[in-house]
Amino acid sequence: MVLDGSLPSRITATVLGLAAEIEREFIAMRTREALAKRRADGKPLGRPKGKPAARLKLDAQEAVIRGYLAKGINKLAIAKLLECAPSTLYAWLARRNLRPSRGAVRVQAPSATL
Repeated sequence: MVLDGSLPSRITATVLGLAAEIEREFIAMRTREALAKRRADGKPLGRPKGKPAARLKLDAQEAVIRGYLAKGINKLAIAKLLECAPSTLYAWLARRNLRPSRGAVRVQAPSATL
């Protein structure tokens, strides 16, 4: 069937559009009802939280990172030495409960040369 500008085509398009609109309203109504029921039952709404990853990107370099921390190298410099984002290193350190040693010496990370 070709939908052109003729009267039967316009009527068909209108009827199909109305059917689609009604179906959308039914879907929205069922969704609202299901959410209200879950809310009333005290169940959590939305997508469940994911589990933390078992292995992290920096796990393979744990000994190197511990060595850098023991030498007092700051975290930003360590991230540059490992060629990873500082946020990745910070999250890894937080999960491992690792902190730089006291009296850390501020070491300049090597600059990338082209």
